[in-house]
Amino acid sequence: MASRIYSRRHLPSHPINPTIKMRSFTALASAALVAVSSANMMKRDGACMTQAEAQQVADNFQTLIADYDATVAENALTADFHDYSDSVSELINAGCPLPQPLGQATFTTRDSFMAAQGAQPPINFQQLNIWYNCNTVFLRWNADDLQPEPVTGIIVGECVQNPDPSSSQPWQISSLYSEFNSGAWLVDVGTFVPSNCSSSARRSLRA
Repeated sequence: MASRIYSRRHLPSHPINPTIKMRSFTALASAALVAVSSANMMKRDGACMTQAEAQQVADNFQTLIADYDATVAENALTADFHDYSDSVSELINAGCPLPQPLGQATFTTRDSFMAAQGAQPPINFQQLNIWYNCNTVFLRWNADDLQPEPVTGIIVGECVQNPDPSSSQPWQISSLYSEFNSGAWLVDVGTFVPSNCSSSARRSLRA
């Protein structure tokens, strides 16, 4: 996943206590999640997913990555499903600027996602954490079978109630926002071969 690179002149001149920094980040992240959750609770008409339904949404997406099933995709995703992921786009581009522009939807329909994902080999997609509110599932995951560098990522799935009340999937994913360590993935599949691991030019996060 691409991240902003700062030169040394942008870094603070005095070291920041990492404990204070992490506590501040945790507090801000928690407050933001509560705000998002509260907003969704208020704006919907009383229909909120349960914990079991949120887990089902997460399990459905895991199936699509770990053991692709077209029937699950058809039932778990809306027809106008959109997938936003610069990380996936970077894998498609193999580090080049094209063909998939960054900052835009990677897939704009369920069919386009199915065509791409159905051609991919399965990976050992493991759920690490799940959070949810009325209509959104937040999933942290990893794939430790990708070597030499395991990949970890975050997924945010916006969901809508299934218009078919008889469906086994009460909630469908309408929009997905997914980012992960695409740099590690490109190393794992051999697209990039690191050649400057001992270089002093590497960015250092140590004080």
